[in-house]
Amino acid sequence: MENIENLVKKYVKPGYEYEIFFERRKKLKIEVSNETVENISSSEERGVGIRVLKDKKLGFAYSSFLGEEEIRDTVEKAMEMCEIQEADNGNEFIKELLPSHVVSIYDREGLSIPLEEKIDISISMEKYAKELDNRIKGVRKATLAEVEFEIWSKNSYGVEFEYKGTSFSSMIATLATDKGDSAISWEYRGARRLKDLDWKNMVKDVVFKTVNLLYPSPFATKSIPVVFFRESFAMLLEAFSPIFLGDYYIKGKTLLKDKKGQKVASNKINLLDDGTLYEGLMTVPYDAEGIPSQKKFLIENGVFKGFLHSLYTAIKAEEKPTGNSVRGSYKELPSSGITNFYLEVGKFSLEELINYYDEVFLILEVMGLHTVDTISGDFSLGCSGVLYRKGKREKTVRGITVAGNILELLSNVEEVGNDMCFYGNVGSPSVLVKELTLGGG
Repeated sequence: MENIENLVKKYVKPGYEYEIFFERRKKLKIEVSNETVENISSSEERGVGIRVLKDKKLGFAYSSFLGEEEIRDTVEKAMEMCEIQEADNGNEFIKELLPSHVVSIYDREGLSIPLEEKIDISISMEKYAKELDNRIKGVRKATLAEVEFEIWSKNSYGVEFEYKGTSFSSMIATLATDKGDSAISWEYRGARRLKDLDWKNMVKDVVFKTVNLLYPSPFATKSIPVVFFRESFAMLLEAFSPIFLGDYYIKGKTLLKDKKGQKVASNKINLLDDGTLYEGLMTVPYDAEGIPSQKKFLIENGVFKGFLHSLYTAIKAEEKPTGNSVRGSYKELPSSGITNFYLEVGKFSLEELINYYDEVFLILEVMGLHTVDTISGDFSLGCSGVLYRKGKREKTVRGITVAGNILELLSNVEEVGNDMCFYGNVGSPSVLVKELTLGGG
């Protein structure tokens, strides 16, 4: 890395501040269908993103080649971009690296497991699904993926940080067929260590959802208590996560803009973003700009506590950065983003939530989450699930709509479950909402 820094110093002109962000990412992906390997892909990418700053103007350029000529061209392009930008008082680099006690997990053991054993895990997902229920006739796809990454950054103030890590993920989509009907569902898991990848419970959940979506019946539009299965609520939270981001705040694109310190949800709602979470998928010592990772309540006992900030959005909002600067890769500028984003567990089992009222609709799947409105908080989504009466399954319903407003929904949360699960870096237990309007189909 010293060579990259020396080259940047050599070609950056006097008067410019600079920041170097190096990333190396190695990926392996195994895809299985019908108990045979469909595809194995392996890739490795490395590159550097360079930001320069002069008179509050920011320039950025990147390169996947790290030779002297390419670094020179990247520095020069960044300076050229800087010259044509407008000055912005939010443009700064950090001047001091504060200590972080957070560890990024690097799973040498998981990386060293032979490819054949990783293929066996992928095939075992499909076999296990069929063992759990004979209505599972096939798996559209079972995937095991691993990522090894390395980050290094240094700026002209001498602020330097580096870390490396691993992550593993699994995904499965199952097909259930019985009595002339069929249904498909999918599930996903992630972990920092291969041995912690909970693929068996992932398979159990996908089989539970898929077979419970068989044999649909008509459903008339009505308002009814609703239980969101944990995966469905996690996906809803993820879809609305931008309302908590500093970038959305400074652009006026969040309905929480003027609600800091106000009650916006039920007392049962404790929503966090925790970059320090032990072995969390997004747990690393520092964010993309060198701010130590932190644990933040976004909603605590129903009260909105504040936004997630990068250095830029913190300056613009006149607040402190929260360790939430993220970069999709070295090719992208940092922006505010979530780390490990989750709803704290409650006391009730899924069965208890379903039995809470005489009539409850269990939402197993939601569709169309990309259509949610972060400014108004409104949503209208496709959903499928099961209607229960007095705790007993009455009928399956597919292809109906659930509509409402995210703050109204959070305010109407009656109880929170204890069946917490993370889907990558977003987690939730199942949640009981007093009433929601379901549109029949």
